[in-house]
Amino acid sequence: MILRIITFNVAHGKGMDEQVDIIRQANLIKEYQPDIVFLQEIDMYTKRVGETNQIREFSKQLRLPYCSMESNITIADGYYGDGIISRFPITFSTNYLMPLTDINHEQRGILCNQISFGTTKINLFSVHLSTYADERVLAAKEMNRILKKIDKNELVIIGGDFNVGVTRLGKGKYIFEEAEAYEEYEILKQTLEQVPNKKDTWFSKLGKGCIDTIFYSKGIRLNKYETIEANGLSDHNPIYAEFDI
Repeated sequence: MILRIITFNVAHGKGMDEQVDIIRQANLIKEYQPDIVFLQEIDMYTKRVGETNQIREFSKQLRLPYCSMESNITIADGYYGDGIISRFPITFSTNYLMPLTDINHEQRGILCNQISFGTTKINLFSVHLSTYADERVLAAKEMNRILKKIDKNELVIIGGDFNVGVTRLGKGKYIFEEAEAYEEYEILKQTLEQVPNKKDTWFSKLGKGCIDTIFYSKGIRLNKYETIEANGLSDHNPIYAEFDI
């Protein structure tokens, strides 16, 4: 059975041209006919997106009937966090808040949904890790603890913006330093496989790098993958992966 996955940091719909338009983002990924979409930087009812519910709007545009979003912080009189959209009913949903090393840092979370694909239960995680390396490592360790509690007969797919190599210099200021390996990834590779995408997925005036990816259970076969060119519709490119379950 084939399962098509996309992960995309949509920056609340804002493109590099500063225009907020999630319909054009949805049209970009709709061409790949995904079964599951992991979204990061989704807004709900904020003023900057016209007080809309973006996860519902994405679900409608993609014609995928099931969706879930959890807020990690409040912003602009609304909510901001991660989402998952699914072709299959979501039977369970929760959000795990990740550790902070400073109470002034942005709270990050990991959204978990469970679906059934045929007779197989799959645990889906949409992640957006910290711009501080120490917090990313703590989050990866916390994710491993969560994964160890999952039944061995169930599968796992994690998609998101892992921010590996990114360092926050101040408000709105970041740098990216590429490395041969990232500790955050090595921790997750103890139990999971990683899609080997290498092309840049994040673009800004301050830097660019490959910081978005997908992890999956060792019992899943990766058929193909692609870094989708967003052409400035977000400051990230989506990642597409096709799995044989």
